[in-house]
Amino acid sequence: MITLEEYKEYLISVYRYEIDNTEENIIKRKNNLKKEYDDNFLRKIIIDTYKFIREILSSETIKHGFCSFDLEDDNTSYIYLDLVGGYNSDTIFSDSNGKLISKYILSKVFGDYFIIDVKEELIDYETEDEDVFGIDVNYSLYMQGFPKDIEKLQEKYLEKKLM
Repeated sequence: MITLEEYKEYLISVYRYEIDNTEENIIKRKNNLKKEYDDNFLRKIIIDTYKFIREILSSETIKHGFCSFDLEDDNTSYIYLDLVGGYNSDTIFSDSNGKLISKYILSKVFGDYFIIDVKEELIDYETEDEDVFGIDVNYSLYMQGFPKDIEKLQEKYLEKKLM
């Protein structure tokens, strides 16, 4: 399990453009992290993400290389620390149970080919008035690109109790 300090270090050290890879900008991101995101919030992200990893690994479809969870809404948020171009340090998904799920931590566990995204499915529905119709949206958190040795991850994460 990633520690709070390791997660914080990742958040301040990640960058897309070299202009962000200066001592001055790293210090700025460190200060922004302290000011904008308290340790309890970041701990919640870590703990919730590992709980979600257990849910993924327990999914029936994982053996087929994909996994999907229904969402009430797309509540995707980002950890912004003032990177050039508006890039974020991490993407945070929120499931229907209020868990905060880190894209970075998931990618760290599941590897370089892992993909996660919110899918939206538009559904037409009819009303009693034939001139009036509606569209509803169903959201889901869809994942694919799991490693071939998923059984090893299941042994590692499903045998242990996470906080």
